[in-house]
Amino acid sequence: MEKFFIVSPDKVYLTITIRNDMDQAYYDSYESCVEELINSNLHIFINCEAAANIPIKWFRYMIDLQVKLKKNEKKMVWIINNQVVQRKLRTEGLDKAFICVRTIKDAFQEINHIPKKRLNTDFANPFLAGTMHVLKVQANIESHAGQIFLKKSDDKFHGDVSGVIGIISDHFNGTVVISFPETTFLKVISSMLGEEYKSLDKELLDGAGEITNMIFGYAKQILNEKGYGIKMALPSVVSGKDHSLSSSNQGTSLVIPFESAAGNFFVEICLSP
Repeated sequence: MEKFFIVSPDKVYLTITIRNDMDQAYYDSYESCVEELINSNLHIFINCEAAANIPIKWFRYMIDLQVKLKKNEKKMVWIINNQVVQRKLRTEGLDKAFICVRTIKDAFQEINHIPKKRLNTDFANPFLAGTMHVLKVQANIESHAGQIFLKKSDDKFHGDVSGVIGIISDHFNGTVVISFPETTFLKVISSMLGEEYKSLDKELLDGAGEITNMIFGYAKQILNEKGYGIKMALPSVVSGKDHSLSSSNQGTSLVIPFESAAGNFFVEICLSP
């Protein structure tokens, strides 16, 4: 059950994500799980984006839960851009019973909270997990992250092929770079495409952008569930023997070194000051 609860790093709110496959039996057992978390004195967001059906009994239960929250001066905010759920609320006459918004950003406005920009392991971990996931699923390559560390001003990290993508949010900006030696990248892209390549060309280099975009998408979903509000962005590719990239943000950077069967590479995350 715990995987359906995501608590923000600053412990201000709890997100309950309603999944498409939740049936009546699940809701019955879900009540006790939510009840225990009320005592943690958090605002609650109900994320209905993936919900196909919500039993009316559960709506009634959430009204009781909302009353308990109000006693603690906390709010329940429903994030609904799902027409099926919206229609059901209206049909049951419950659309005025809850605070309903369309986006996570709107939900944070309701509780007067702005997620703080923190470039730490909690922010970096979704990119770490995304990198391992994408390489495993797309290229059948196992990879392992080394120790995450803070980049110093005089540190230079070199690669031959780098995918770069911007982190754009209402509250902060930054960049993510995934950089490969040529031999590592050729092994990764060969495994992805099912054909051995021994030299780079433009079509293969585009693959670095695709890999970066998939890793970014994986991390973005997790971070946005925590309220970071990261927007879509397009990747670019930089190639050239033993190049080094300097961020224009001049902010704090974290570096995650990786080892894999294809070779070593690294991911760098930078947020503006």
